[in-house]
Amino acid sequence: MKLAKEHEHLKDFRRDLFFKLGALLSQEYDLLVLEDLDVRNLVQKGENKKRRMRLYDSSFSELRAVLEWEFRKREKLVLPVPAYNTSRECFLCGRINQSLTLEDRVFHCPHCGFILDRDLNASLVLLKRAGWVPPAVA
Repeated sequence: MKLAKEHEHLKDFRRDLFFKLGALLSQEYDLLVLEDLDVRNLVQKGENKKRRMRLYDSSFSELRAVLEWEFRKREKLVLPVPAYNTSRECFLCGRINQSLTLEDRVFHCPHCGFILDRDLNASLVLLKRAGWVPPAVA
């Protein structure tokens, strides 16, 4: 019974945090670009039990639902973009770095030489797929 109460407290805490984050982001920004992840597939393809359990417990779907709800409530735009190869695609040239692994934290494009933090590169790729053009290029 005590463990069930702890789990319920954790669930409520997480949900409250998601709503606070959603409210904060939707007040600050007019556009939400989401990587359209297939969470079930990620969990199934997890390399080991520990990684699968972390993905299962991460509540990606709930976070996404809350963020989308908050943005749409304020009549702001939500754009889900395909997640395929976002971490491996070069933001500059658009080619795929097939040799990139999960352990690689820096993205290096073997085609054009572009080097950037892997997560930042993936974020820029998502923005590009959503139609954003960097100010220096525009």
